[in-house]
Amino acid sequence: MVELVGPAGVGKTGVLRAIAQRDPTIRAGIRVDRLRRLPEVMWQGVHLTPAMIETLFTEPRWLWPSLRHLGRLRTLWGELERVRASRYRAILLDEGPVFSLGRLSVFQHASGGPGWLARRWSEELKQWAQVLDGVVFLDADNEVLAERIRKRPKMHEVKDASDQAVFRFLDRYRTAYRDIANRLSADGRVQILRLETTAAQVDQIAADVRTAVNVWGAQVVAGNAQRGM
Repeated sequence: MVELVGPAGVGKTGVLRAIAQRDPTIRAGIRVDRLRRLPEVMWQGVHLTPAMIETLFTEPRWLWPSLRHLGRLRTLWGELERVRASRYRAILLDEGPVFSLGRLSVFQHASGGPGWLARRWSEELKQWAQVLDGVVFLDADNEVLAERIRKRPKMHEVKDASDQAVFRFLDRYRTAYRDIANRLSADGRVQILRLETTAAQVDQIAADVRTAVNVWGAQVVAGNAQRGM
């Protein structure tokens, strides 16, 4: 199980599409079916009451995004278990735990502090460190990322912002993702691959990601064999 992360405009969607077209044994991307997971979503809403109260008193404007990503970290488990039972040899996530942990870190400063949200953030990171096998960190120059954000048709919160504002936005996410990747790989189990996409073609990046998935998959199989699993 591998997650593809990186700041906006880095090319994650294009890489996922290229991999999905070339390798049907890799599940490229997972979306949480909220209707299927409705009972679980409702239960998570009750369970997240402490986070709701804490956020209301600290940064109320981020209440819904915080609850959405905290809930997603939990409901994603069920979707992953369902996909794991399928024919795919690997799962490649684009908006997985690192993405949600990054959002919570950037907007709620959840990666540190004494509050309930910070403790929950740390617990989630520890649990996902035992599930993820690798993280592929895509990155590019800020100037290139800003140009890509402005040129693509879909809306983005910094699409019409100044270069300075866009660069600050990108740097915040870049710093958060790097911190999370470093924490996940601290004990050596989760593998990290960093790829530069400033000038690289999508097909080459996709090939590099597939190579990493193959290598990490072989390591997981070997490790399981040694443990008699």
